[in-house]
Amino acid sequence: MLVEGRETDGRQSGRAGAPDERRPESAATVCADVEVGLLADRALRDRAAGQVVAVFERSFYAVIDGIWICVGRIGIGSGPLHVVGDFRWPGLMVGDPVRVADSILWIGATPLANLAARSVWAPPAAPHWSTASLRRGLDTVDEVWGGDLTSEGLAVVGAGHAPGDASALVRAAMPGLAALELILAGSDDDADRESGLASLVGLGPGLTPSGDDLIGGALIALAALGRIECRDALWEHCRALLDGTNDISRIHLRAAALGYGAAALHAAIHATMSGEAAGFRRALTALTAIGHTSGLDAFAGSLIVLRRAALRER
Repeated sequence: MLVEGRETDGRQSGRAGAPDERRPESAATVCADVEVGLLADRALRDRAAGQVVAVFERSFYAVIDGIWICVGRIGIGSGPLHVVGDFRWPGLMVGDPVRVADSILWIGATPLANLAARSVWAPPAAPHWSTASLRRGLDTVDEVWGGDLTSEGLAVVGAGHAPGDASALVRAAMPGLAALELILAGSDDDADRESGLASLVGLGPGLTPSGDDLIGGALIALAALGRIECRDALWEHCRALLDGTNDISRIHLRAAALGYGAAALHAAIHATMSGEAAGFRRALTALTAIGHTSGLDAFAGSLIVLRRAALRER
């Protein structure tokens, strides 16, 4: 999901980049040490061209030949849509041209990154796991999953039980969570799952709203567990509802439907599956740095999936 600071307007992605959101910098220098996510890499071909569509403090989004990328400084972390480096760019505006020429990424007349020796990031393969290792991992999660950590957003629903004093946001999510459980169970119930899931899509504040983050985390966990048929069923229901959220959240959801998300989310899912306590605690620290609640909301969606898997015979 989103790896960024505390952007708040979940439905204005195409209008982001107003003057008070930009941070002018000194003259740019070409960065040669660049990491590119596997989906962003598809856009970065010579003679590819596009434009900036949103600008934030540490990153900006561009669409190049129809493919969305997020260009950001090292602190945003690795992800499938990301182009990460020690970048220094001058003030940007929505609409500024972006192009690739002779392996250089240009923003307007400014050369930003040398892509010739770029490394390509992809999430590691899911670890070997068993029901026993997953249960150990969930025990580790349960030692910390509560209190202030889950007091905002939808993180609390990853605890595996309904909170007694649910927030208005959690209450609004309940129909969607019930629909999600039906899909995960493979139920033949005739309940309209799309109308339920519609209560999650676009739900909550933020550049990637909490409900979208939760769905994305569920999709990625299903892929990690090898439950591809269930992942695809969930995505089929969600895909018809994407008009209910913003452009940037949609592209992160589409990446999640392929099984790809922020590196920290993959690390947390994998550590939980394999019962690696130290690995989970490292990943949790990184998750809390993703957006305001985006990392924790996404992992809550993953936990819903992982807790159900722990009950299954394997």
